[in-house]
Amino acid sequence: MNKIVLVLTIALMGLVVNAQPPRHHHQGSPEKMIENRVNGLEKALGLTEVQKAAITQIYTEEMEAMRKGRQEQATQGDKRERPDNEAIKARHEKMDAQRAATDAKIEALLTPDQLTKFAELKKRHQDKRALGRPHGGKKGLKKGQAPGENCPQGHDCCKSGK
Repeated sequence: MNKIVLVLTIALMGLVVNAQPPRHHHQGSPEKMIENRVNGLEKALGLTEVQKAAITQIYTEEMEAMRKGRQEQATQGDKRERPDNEAIKARHEKMDAQRAATDAKIEALLTPDQLTKFAELKKRHQDKRALGRPHGGKKGLKKGQAPGENCPQGHDCCKSGK
C-alpha cells in the first residue's frame, strides 16, 4: 500500500512540475513583440507615423527571416543531436548579419538627430548584453577570487561579488 501511495505521489509531482508554463524571455505574439520594439523606438527617437509604419514592416520582415532560419535548422539533421560549434558560430554570424541589415534599413529612415540617439541606444544595448554574461558565459567570481578583487577583464561583477 505504501509503495502505491509513493508512486502516485511522485507521478502527481511530475504532473505539477510539467503544468507550469514555460519561461521565455519574450512573451506574447511576434506581432506584440514588434509593436513593443517600435513603441520603444518611438519614445526614444520621436518617430513619425510614417517612420513607425516603415520600421514595423522592417521588423516584420526580419522576424520572418529569423523564423525561416530556425525552421531550416530544425529540418537539418537529427533533432536530438546538438549542433557542433562551427554550425552554431555560422548561425550566429548569419543572425548578426540579418540584424545589421535591419539596423541599416532603419537608419536610412531616420533624421540626423534620431540617428545619434539610435546609435546611443544600440551602444547601451550592446554594453548591457556584454555585462550579462561576463567570463565566457559563467556568472560570478572565479575560483579563489575574493569579492572586491578586480576582474582581469574589468567587469563590475567581480567587484560586487555577484
